[in-house]
Amino acid sequence: MWKAGCLLLSASCCLADNVGWREYFVEDSSEFHDLPLKWEGRGEVPDWLSGTYVRNGPAQLGFEGNPRRRFTSWLDGFAKLHSFKFSGSQVLYSGKMLESPNYVASREQGELVPSMTLNKFETKEEEWSWTERMTILAKSVLLTAFDNMNPALWRIGPDNLEEGIYLGVTDAPPVIRFNISSLSTVGMMYPSFWPAPLAGCAHWIREPGTDNSINFQRKKGLLGAPYVEVQRYRPEDPFHDPQVVATFDAKKLSSIHSFSVTENFAVFFFYPVVIEGSKLFEANFHVFELLTELEGQQTDIYVVDLKTGEVREYETAATFSAHHANAFEDGDEIVVDLCPTPYINMRDYLTLENQLNPPEISRGVSTNAGQEFTRYRINERTKVVTSAPFPNTIKSSFINVFDFPTINEVYRGKSYCVVYGWSAIDYSRMALVKKNVCDSTKDMVYYVENHYSSEMHFLPRPGGQAEDDGVLVTIVFDGVKEQSYLLLLDAASFKPIDRAYLPHNIPWSAHGMHFPEANFPASAFPAPPRTQDKKNVKGEL
Repeated sequence: MWKAGCLLLSASCCLADNVGWREYFVEDSSEFHDLPLKWEGRGEVPDWLSGTYVRNGPAQLGFEGNPRRRFTSWLDGFAKLHSFKFSGSQVLYSGKMLESPNYVASREQGELVPSMTLNKFETKEEEWSWTERMTILAKSVLLTAFDNMNPALWRIGPDNLEEGIYLGVTDAPPVIRFNISSLSTVGMMYPSFWPAPLAGCAHWIREPGTDNSINFQRKKGLLGAPYVEVQRYRPEDPFHDPQVVATFDAKKLSSIHSFSVTENFAVFFFYPVVIEGSKLFEANFHVFELLTELEGQQTDIYVVDLKTGEVREYETAATFSAHHANAFEDGDEIVVDLCPTPYINMRDYLTLENQLNPPEISRGVSTNAGQEFTRYRINERTKVVTSAPFPNTIKSSFINVFDFPTINEVYRGKSYCVVYGWSAIDYSRMALVKKNVCDSTKDMVYYVENHYSSEMHFLPRPGGQAEDDGVLVTIVFDGVKEQSYLLLLDAASFKPIDRAYLPHNIPWSAHGMHFPEANFPASAFPAPPRTQDKKNVKGEL
């Protein structure tokens, strides 16, 4: 039986026994295509479900029979795509590794070829030799030293299955294109090589009211300091030649994984956390070994007018965040909601030594070390920036300490009330949360012991009027069964609709995306038998 989730209304955390936790991180590079899934038959799966939901995440840390140079951080693992093609209650499940050049070369060699990694190797003997470092240096100039696009996904190009350009992305400037039907790798795509791109951003954003994509790159010309270029990718723009919205000189080259847009502005938080790129050679090209906090410095905020390119600058207290939730304009103010977290988590949280060994007795430490979901208000008239956390009216340990925020994308850049997130305490005590930023009495938390959840994605019901009228889709690992399942939640009630166990597990992954335009003909979907008649089921999930 599926143990029901609990809507936590107390300050105490549901405690788990870490059952099956290590199996959640078992590598799986297997390939499979269009396997029909069976729902448990406990709820009414909406007949309007369509499009393709894709997860991207690490799946391979090393090569069979060779213990040398295995990745020591799960976040370094080679990328694998998993897709779910929806046609009402029918779902087809596929999985395939992203075949970047460094992955293909490493697979053929049976060992990691010279390339950048995020974290260092386990022993000094495994570290890159001087010759190998020179090879990586040369590849860096050609933008080929780092091509493991395992965290996130995006689409540029026209909004249709035939012409859409589907991408695996990370904070490096190149991207990798894949076929959303077969998940086969089409190839790498590179930005213009001059001025030299130094870094990009994994979290692209739709410009409100358009099908344009907004992103930015750090660039460096022959002379002068590095600068920031804000870019607009219209459907007709080639990847290497986007429209330049604005350029500006930042006071510091902060480590940035996401940003926000409103209807008129792009908003960038430049934290007092940097990666000292000039020291990459001596750090053996392990990027996160160079994460450095600039003590005593504040966070710089840059607001870019998407229409005129004008850039305005503000300051606020030192903080760090990997993920913005949303932003909008409110009179003279720009409101930005983000999920703070310790910057060092980028390096330390997902190291295998830490990740695989959660405490047996909970210490009550959240992933973001208790730093709460925060609202910033940038007053354009007074130039003052204020910030405040949200109330915890339901007294839940999970509700305000979440990450991986998800919203109804119809509200991107606009005033909104609902954000969905993922919260973890002591690694393995994982909950899904529904935070109402307008009325905290409506906050909700969903938790199942020894079930390990991940980022949700919101699918709006066609014709729906309410902000939360839709379905949430996510992947969960059942620690007791040691098996992954696809979970549908009703976005309004925050209760499960149904779930389908997967014939191939999905290890821990960070991000996914639903592509509503990626529909396939009904003939591609054989109707699978249901495990039981839902009419015979009594009670809730």
